[in-house]
Amino acid sequence: MTRDEYVRDICARSGAAVDVPFWPDPFIGDWKPNVGECHANVDYWVAHQDGYTPVRGWLCYAGFGPDSRGYTAHSVLRYSNGELVDITPVEDRNFAHRWFIEHLGDEATFLEMRKDTFITLACQGNRPAPQPDPIWALGDYDFPLEEGL
Repeated sequence: MTRDEYVRDICARSGAAVDVPFWPDPFIGDWKPNVGECHANVDYWVAHQDGYTPVRGWLCYAGFGPDSRGYTAHSVLRYSNGELVDITPVEDRNFAHRWFIEHLGDEATFLEMRKDTFITLACQGNRPAPQPDPIWALGDYDFPLEEGL
């Protein structure tokens, strides 16, 4: 599967993203989950607690308009009853919804699809969002004049 095919699949399923509840203040002994380390947090939890499995996927981190969303690679936990829970805290305490699209496939494919600069993806409706044109983004920008000109 190519990266383009993968992104098309994720975006096609974006309308079925699930709002995964956040579990505040989970801990194991002195260990607590760290901000920005979702994959390590989930792996640590699974290694030390029975009844949980890791779930890889994509978390909505930004809205770029009414029909456009940005997603970042993310991991959550699935409890034995099938419920999903997110244990990774975020810096923004106002981050209310954790819309999550589950990765379908093996761990190796997920790791391949999220490596390097591909840690994020963007969807517009149920399809991939067009890549922004950096020149277009500068179109309305007024460059400041240097003093003395």
